[in-house]
Amino acid sequence: MSVRLKAIYRGGAFVPVTNGEKLNVPENTEVEITVHDPYVIPPRVTNEAERARIMQELVESWNQHPLREDAPRLTRDELHERR
Repeated sequence: MSVRLKAIYRGGAFVPVTNGEKLNVPENTEVEITVHDPYVIPPRVTNEAERARIMQELVESWNQHPLREDAPRLTRDELHERR
């Protein structure tokens, strides 16, 4: 059985948003939840040819501007630092 529903994370638990509908899931049933990042923006370019062109430009740019051997090595914390 596969059911798709929305939930709110509240008090350390996911609470289903059912809009009054009863879920047909027995008590203590193990389920799998996939959390989608609400801050991820879907791509604006949906044309496959355009996406391929953009990817090719990106790869060419990487190849034209490689990292130097003596480039500083950043720690995980430095990479994920939020300001």
